[in-house]
Amino acid sequence: MQTIDTSKKNPGAADIPIIEITGLKKVYRDDRSLFTRAAPALTAIDGVSLEIKKGEVFGLVGASGSGKTTIGRLILKLENIDEGFIRFQGKDISRLKGRELKKFRRKVQLIPQDPYQSLNPYMSVFDAVAEPLIIHNAGDSHTRREKAAQALKAAGLTPAEDFFARYPHQLSGGQRQRAAIARAMVLSPEFVIADEPTSMLDATISFTIFQLLADISRQQDVTLLFITHDLAAARFLCDRIAVIYNGKIVETGTAEDLITNPGSDYTKALINAQPGFTFVKQK
Repeated sequence: MQTIDTSKKNPGAADIPIIEITGLKKVYRDDRSLFTRAAPALTAIDGVSLEIKKGEVFGLVGASGSGKTTIGRLILKLENIDEGFIRFQGKDISRLKGRELKKFRRKVQLIPQDPYQSLNPYMSVFDAVAEPLIIHNAGDSHTRREKAAQALKAAGLTPAEDFFARYPHQLSGGQRQRAAIARAMVLSPEFVIADEPTSMLDATISFTIFQLLADISRQQDVTLLFITHDLAAARFLCDRIAVIYNGKIVETGTAEDLITNPGSDYTKALINAQPGFTFVKQK
């Protein structure tokens, strides 16, 4: 049986939060038109508060529709907050504009769920990975080539130069996800959101991606928010886990404590729903 190298967990991670979320709320509303009634407002996030410490791998676990991806989008400023605050390195991100917003987006990156949709089919692997460097005016053409090669190598695509001229349709699913990871890491971000990064992959390839994320977090000192529905994956990859249900955090704890001694019925149900992963009440 394969096991993930859990030495990626960082017991010495600073207690300083890199992300602070307080009273977060997000409501989706449909506007009424002349011919239709407005749909009832949908509260996707309802009073969420949590902290992610610098240097840790933090898991946000919940079923489809629980609100976990919405939290990621709010952190990335892809959507606006209705109530509450998100602070990155102590600064309220809702107030970021212009140059400060661009600096923030250089430090915070996303590893998407579906790499085939996130990678432009008309861009080569090199162009896709180097594009963030161009957007942020990082280095000259020679430096960008070096950084793209380093990012691809760190993501497990070697020799990197062999992949430069390939296009997404010429890559396997695992290779596409590695290219997406390289693109996210090429700017050397401080905080990365991995949103269901293996949902499109089979179990064997998923394992290698989990190990890659663990290695990147440890070796590059990157704080990682791992969004998933899979408690088993979160257990082995994460230092701490928060469980979300209907837009609310129902439980937070260290990965091992939360799995071996869950406090909420919903967490127990998630555990029991995992094949071969049954909750046994501790005596």
